[in-house]
Amino acid sequence: MEEQVKNIEQEHHSDNSELASRGKRLAAAIIDIIIFLPLVIIIARPLGLIDLELTEEPPEFDLEQTIQLFIISQVLFLLVQGYLLHSRGQSIGKVILKTRIVAMDGTMLGLGKLYFIRYFVFSLIAQIPVIGAPISICNILFIFGKEQRCLHDRLAGTKVITA
Repeated sequence: MEEQVKNIEQEHHSDNSELASRGKRLAAAIIDIIIFLPLVIIIARPLGLIDLELTEEPPEFDLEQTIQLFIISQVLFLLVQGYLLHSRGQSIGKVILKTRIVAMDGTMLGLGKLYFIRYFVFSLIAQIPVIGAPISICNILFIFGKEQRCLHDRLAGTKVITA
């Protein structure tokens, strides 16, 4: 038993792991969105924050609605992904695709750093009119660099490896 614990600890602290492919990272993000988006709709629709009526114009949200939807989304994100992120450095999509978020030296990070720096900051930036969308796109495009690290990885000091 003690040897198994040591093996698990070594696995979580190894810095010579293979980087996860861009395709696996994209697929994991898509899985997370497929799981997460319906949950947001289930909660936000009865509150009148989301209208699913098809119209020619995209819906516009006032500041209060935007803030409420943001808070609901962040709370749901933590409820759905928080435990796995904290205990394994993985979202549900990353578990399915066998990838993991680790610090640059290969060690596990706590939920605080993973959530607040890697997820929350860029979720908040995405809400800023005019500049939020371009910054979000720039964040993602950084994955095409040599290190295959998005801007959120660079800010948080993380990389995504094969688990």
